[in-house]
This record gives sequence, C-alpha cells and structure tokens, in this order.
Amino acid sequence: MRILVIDDDESLNRGICSFLNSKSFKTDTASNGKEGTKLLQKNSYDLILSDLQMPEMDGLELLDYLIKNKITIPIIIMTAFASVENAVEAMKKGAEDYLTKPINLNELSIKIEKVIKSQTLVRENENLKKKINLYELPEIIGESDSIKEMKELLKRISSDSNIPVYIYGKSGTGKEIVARNIHFMSDRKNKPFTPINCATLSDELMESELFGYVKGAFTGAMINKIGLLESSAGGTIFLDEISEMSPRVQAKLLRVLQDGVIQPIGSNEMKTVDVRFISASNQKLSNLVEERKFREDLFYRLNVIEVEVPSLTGRRNDIPQLINHFLVKYNKPNLIFADDVLEIIINYDWPGNIRELENLIRMLLVTNSHNTITKNLLPEKFINSKKVITEETNFIYKDYKTAFNHAANNFDKSYLEYHLKQNNFNISKTAESINLSRVSLHKKIQEFSINIP
Repeated sequence: MRILVIDDDESLNRGICSFLNSKSFKTDTASNGKEGTKLLQKNSYDLILSDLQMPEMDGLELLDYLIKNKITIPIIIMTAFASVENAVEAMKKGAEDYLTKPINLNELSIKIEKVIKSQTLVRENENLKKKINLYELPEIIGESDSIKEMKELLKRISSDSNIPVYIYGKSGTGKEIVARNIHFMSDRKNKPFTPINCATLSDELMESELFGYVKGAFTGAMINKIGLLESSAGGTIFLDEISEMSPRVQAKLLRVLQDGVIQPIGSNEMKTVDVRFISASNQKLSNLVEERKFREDLFYRLNVIEVEVPSLTGRRNDIPQLINHFLVKYNKPNLIFADDVLEIIINYDWPGNIRELENLIRMLLVTNSHNTITKNLLPEKFINSKKVITEETNFIYKDYKTAFNHAANNFDKSYLEYHLKQNNFNISKTAESINLSRVSLHKKIQEFSINIP
C-alpha cells in the first residue's frame, strides 16, 4: 500500500513516514497541496494523509481538486483541535476521516486499517457486480460470419431502448441469450429483464401473470396481485415462444403496445406501463400471419426489428469455440477431444442446436474419467452420422489447425453447393432453407469461388 503524506511541517512528515514504513507501507511526502497534486499526476496512491492548513493549496482546496478531476483516492485530514469544524466540512466534501494534532500514531494506525477494510469491501462489491453482469449478460460465442453480422445488428439496436424486437431461431439456438444481450446493452439494463414462456402458460394464467388482478376478481383471488408488466416497469419483457400465445391474450397485448396501458383483471382502473417488448419464436410469425394463426396488427407491432439467430449447422466453424466455452463453464478446461471425435461432432446435423451440443458435453464430462474424449464415448447416433474423411483431403497437413481449417472449408463449399443446387441456385430460397442471411451466403459464395449458372 502506498500513502502520500502532505504537510508543511517537515518533521511531522518524517515522523509519520518513519512510522508507516515500519508498518511496511510505502510513502511519499509533499509540503503543500500543490506539490501533492504533482505527485498524484505521476504516481498511484492508495491513501492520502493531508494537513488542513497549508500555504498555496490547503486541505479543502486539495479535496476540490480531487473531486474536479474525479480522483477517488481516500483521504484522511490532519488538523489542529481548533479547526475541527473545518475538518467536518472536509468530510462533507468526501474526506474519509480526520485526526487532530498532535498525531496519535496508534489512532493513525487504526484509522488506516479502517480505510483498508473499507476499500477492500468496495473492491469486492465491484468484483461481485462484474460477476453478476457476466451472468446477466452471457457472451454470444462465435466468430462465424453469421454471428458477427448478428452481433453488429445487436450493437445498432442498443441505441434505441424502446423499439420492439422479434427474434427468430430454431429451438436451442440461444434466443434468450440474444434477448438478454439486447436488454443489457440498452439504457434499461438496470431495470428488470423478465422472461415469460408463452408455451407453458394457459390463457387464464398468462393474463393474470401479465396484467395482474384485484381481490375478488375470480374464485381464489384473495389479494391484489401486481402483474409482470407493472412490476417490470422501466425494464424488458421477453415473450418466448410468442407464436403459442392465444388470440385472446394477443388482443390484450396489442392494446399495451398501442396505448402503453394495462387493466388488471377485475379492475376498472387503467395503469400506464413503460416496458420494452422482445419476443421470440421458433416459427416464422409471418407464416403464421398468412395462415391466420397470429394477429397481423400485433405482428407489425412486435416485428419492428427482426433478429435471426443462425442454427448450429449454419455456423459449424464456431463448434470448437463453443466446446471450449462449455469445458470452461463446467470446470474442465484441459479436457482433450481426439481429432476424429471433433470431426464427427462438427459434421453432425445438430437438430437441437447449441442446447444439444451443451448436453453432449455435459454427458461426456460425466461418463469420461480420462483426459481425452475418444470416439467410443460418443452416442451411437453421432457415430452413424459420421461423414467419410479421406487422407488426401484432411490428413496431409502436419499442423492440426491447418488441417482442421482445410476440412472445414471443404465442408462449407460442398454443403453450400448441394443446397444451391437443391434450390435451383436461387440465393434467397437457399439462404432461407439453410437458416443463413443472404449477405452471409453471398460472402461465402465469393469466398469459396462457387459458380452460379
């Protein structure tokens, strides 16, 4: 710990520094506040001990300097007994504590110990907040073109904290993770993020959960209940599997989006609510609108911005990175996957997407007692789906990363060529069929020099 001692009494400075050095503290001295500010510009300090009455710049002026320059180093003021009132004024400005002269070294030691404990608590609190934010804002893993494109879109969305967003993606692709990123990158990040799974709630339960109710509204309503739309004020409501919402609840939700008001069940009172809506589905809402299974007016209210989450088969190059992420998550970062196992995993079809991949990793961690995952540990469905790998196309490289990248590129090219042919080389249809954006598909066609007739 490094302490800056500022006092125009040189003998006092020497005495305090000698005492602090004997306690293993590092010290620097200055004869007034102005000299002290020069040292603060050059060095980093954990604590300042400063006299109150000094020429050129006194203790109160030094505090003003710290506040103006947003320097958060704790400061203990030293003052003569007659100037205690000024010391109290210094504490109002942000001083941590004060000592009266002549300085009692034991008292000084106790006050420094108190500051150390206080700063330790502050740092622990900051670290805890960082951990909470990491939990609340899970990282979107991957560097494939489709993921990079999606991350850029999320950054642009973060500039408007009110605009509704609709997230489309197959089951297990991580739609809630995307929703959490949108919320925690917005100005609403310090307010609630409330996920609701529309597929698991009945009409009645969905209404009471969203809008709340008053006592006596129905049999069993013994007390007033505040709905999630009201309790999430200022935050974000995430409506997962919005496609499963009934027409009745859709109509009530439309009114919230149009007017920003709710009416609890059994109440005549209208309440204003301020929430942001993010919805998600594993079905295209536009298709459901065409089939008259979803309200068109609600669709256009929810689907102001659409974010499409790519399936795992559309981002196979991210699979090794995802595997490493799950190994770290489950405290097995040093576990090794044999080359043939990694190749099998990359080439698997992944109908359950990232959720299925995570479940596979958890199963392998439980069933494996060695440091390497071998092919015999994989479930049979993975072995049966393994593609033929030839020595010529994959194993001529001595360097593992080169061989892996070569194999992955070969897969991408043959995969895209097959689906382009299946869709008569129609770019839009192909992109939709493989759950890839048109921009990403165009980039890959150029990257792999695929001929389009």
